[in-house]
Amino acid sequence: MPSATAVPPHLELLTFLSDPNAKVREVALSNLVGYSAKTNPQRTLLIEKHKGLDGKPLQGRDGKDVDTIEDLKRICQDQPMAAHDAFCALINLSDSLLVARRIGDEEFLSFLVRYIADPVSLLTDLACMLLSNLTKLESIGAILLNLQLPARPLYNFMSNKDFEATMEAMSAEPDDPEYAVKKQRAEQHSKRLAEMTAAQKDVPALSLLLDAFEEGADVAGGKSQSATIEEMRTRARQIQQGSEQNGEGSSEKVPLGPDGRPVIKRKSNCNFLASVFANVTTIPKGREFFVTRLQNTSLGAAAEAASKQKDENSEKVVPPAREYPVARLMVYTEHPDLIRRGGVISTLKNLFFLKSCHKALLAPPPIDVSGTALAKVGEEALSVANQLPPASRPEHLSSVDALPNLLLPLCDGKELAKLDLEDQEALPDECQLMDEDKKRERDPALRLMLIEGLLLLCTTLYGRQCLRGRGTYVVVREAHLDEKDEKVAEAVVRLVNILKRDESENSLRETEEEIGAEEVDQEAGDKDEDDEDLMIEEL
Repeated sequence: MPSATAVPPHLELLTFLSDPNAKVREVALSNLVGYSAKTNPQRTLLIEKHKGLDGKPLQGRDGKDVDTIEDLKRICQDQPMAAHDAFCALINLSDSLLVARRIGDEEFLSFLVRYIADPVSLLTDLACMLLSNLTKLESIGAILLNLQLPARPLYNFMSNKDFEATMEAMSAEPDDPEYAVKKQRAEQHSKRLAEMTAAQKDVPALSLLLDAFEEGADVAGGKSQSATIEEMRTRARQIQQGSEQNGEGSSEKVPLGPDGRPVIKRKSNCNFLASVFANVTTIPKGREFFVTRLQNTSLGAAAEAASKQKDENSEKVVPPAREYPVARLMVYTEHPDLIRRGGVISTLKNLFFLKSCHKALLAPPPIDVSGTALAKVGEEALSVANQLPPASRPEHLSSVDALPNLLLPLCDGKELAKLDLEDQEALPDECQLMDEDKKRERDPALRLMLIEGLLLLCTTLYGRQCLRGRGTYVVVREAHLDEKDEKVAEAVVRLVNILKRDESENSLRETEEEIGAEEVDQEAGDKDEDDEDLMIEEL
């Protein structure tokens, strides 16, 4: 323990962050967390390395040099109240790039991902906010993309049956008539647990985050606002004081999962994970992840495989996870929470920079409409149109279709109700006959991102064919009439100009290049069928 005379009075609180007593750490941090605010003039107190009055590095209560950032990272795994303040302090401090690099090492990122992935975790939304801030740095995003983590809960709980069998075996006396049976039952449960543990494999960290993101979508009252932080703080205090009973005395039966453990209902909305996905898809490897087939890599899929995909309490077979991660994201472009839908729209826009995946992300139009526009400009253009193949995609690509999820936020129910039958039928099925109360996306920044995403899809002939043949012009035409934001209106005009213009012989050359790439991919697929199942090759 450092000498009291060697510690400057204004630094003494920092030394208590490493105190062995949890209550001492909590009180010290509660008095320090305010210094992490961006406007606090004493903010550097938590960032810099300090020296004692003797000129030597300041010593903590554990006898080691004080490193406040490392102390805060460690306290994130502490008692709920202390962990809450540690997360809040790191969120505030991570707006500095230099501090964010100190926070976002591989070990701490691994903790954050596993903490978020486990539905038992109390402060998941704060962890999501912190991860969102950290992944704004490309170097930290790259670390996250390379992480492979165990597909099992951070907080492991023995199942009721395993616990009962173990306790029976421990308390059984040799003269008990059922002594051998109890011992055998305990051995069977131990063997089953060992087999399940052995069957669990490391999976991509992003796969675990996707599971948490989906689970959090339906959490009641989930708003990504500061009020939620106060609610988490209140609940943390209740748990720490032991006032929250977690359903004790309830007659409701707790369901068991495939692994025999109680199924814990997630209480966190995980909306800020949408920002994490948007951040990592600015990196090529991140974009590739979301358009790459996944097979039994998610937390849920791993548990299903361990139990032979059958629920212990029923005969229902659990469906496998969807093939492409992007299909699990795009359904949230109209989610009530601004953070979630904004992050998802931004993620989709980033993915559309990958021209090679346009065929995987867009379903083809019901008919080839490429000749319709070209026929208006004479015989030369018509000859080119006749050489263009129908807009179609290989069967091995998934049935992912992002277009309805891009158009729906741009639709207004009352406006579309006034369209004639021909225009209605041109729209994707999801956009037809919608409720007249349906409103257009109210945030101009998100409307702009949606239009920019459609513009990116126009960078390939296949994308232009799909947009022209599936009613995109009808939607943006109505949106333009009501648009009051100048930037959005200009983007709509650019999109309309592309959709209405005539194709040229360059389109034919573009198509020939795509066909040649598809043939190369097919040959590669014939050589290695497993690779074809796991990856969308360049088209």
